[in-house]
Amino acid sequence: MKKYYSKKLKILKLKRMNLQSIRESMHHAFFPVKFENEKIEKLYDFISQNDRDAEYWQLNGLLGEFINIIKNFNQDDVRFFFSTITLWDSYHLVIIADKLLDPTVKASVKYDFGFVYCRIFCLYEKLDSYYLVDSLEIAVNMYNSKLNLSMLVDLTTKINLLFQNKQITKQQLDYNLSFINKLQNELQKP
Repeated sequence: MKKYYSKKLKILKLKRMNLQSIRESMHHAFFPVKFENEKIEKLYDFISQNDRDAEYWQLNGLLGEFINIIKNFNQDDVRFFFSTITLWDSYHLVIIADKLLDPTVKASVKYDFGFVYCRIFCLYEKLDSYYLVDSLEIAVNMYNSKLNLSMLVDLTTKINLLFQNKQITKQQLDYNLSFINKLQNELQKP
């Protein structure tokens, strides 16, 4: 009996999840997301329209367009981006994080997108950000990011949460915590 009911529950959960995704698709079709910030809206529209072939972006094509959209971002744009992060699809956030690690993007932008990468990692869905953890150090070093104490605490909390939920290994936990400690020590230097 127990197997029968557990199968029924799984089927009901799947149906509910499918209905939820249909509702979201319909809602986005009839009520597209509008932002009060032109750069963020442009980024949202661009990522939404080009998410299927993100791994094939080239500098003379879509990667170049992505760079043109974000190259003049400033602190207000980034603040607005994070104030509206709940409107973004999680896959789109991963695309953004991934593209920020491209050396061509780094060479073309002025803003500290290493901080943005870390913030996406911290705010990304509770337990699915484990695949972003391996590039934290790369992002911080690439952009020569100066993370504040609040961000370091958020990173530590997120990494511990991922470890507690068995999303990362003990080795990944130790490595990232030692990296955060190194950043914290650098922050405390006069």
